[in-house]
Amino acid sequence: MTKEKIVIGFYEDVLIDGKVIRAKIDTGAGVSSIDSSLADAIKVGPVIGRAAVVNTHGRAVRPVVMLKVEIGGKTLDAKFNIAIREHLRYPILIGKNILRQGFIIDPKKRLKKNGRKTIKKTQDLQSQD
Repeated sequence: MTKEKIVIGFYEDVLIDGKVIRAKIDTGAGVSSIDSSLADAIKVGPVIGRAAVVNTHGRAVRPVVMLKVEIGGKTLDAKFNIAIREHLRYPILIGKNILRQGFIIDPKKRLKKNGRKTIKKTQDLQSQD
């Protein structure tokens, strides 16, 4: 018996703490990431660990938290490292730790308008206050 995979695109709207947030899907990222300002705004739970990450700026150690996230209609608990993403377009990055839980990426898939207020880019976080 095989479970049906959920098809998502390169960008998806995810639901975290009642907020709809545009996320970038990144198959090269091992662990998902959340912007530190967004993490503060939704008052994420306790730090459960630290993660060493390597990116274009070098190496860094980031705090890790568990969050309940809904993506493609599926709700799951997942680890997110907290990063400064204010200079990046999307406040959420979905990595392989979530993608391995039953998702397939279709580059042709487009987002549908959902009629809900969506945080589409990191700069939108300032207008949420």
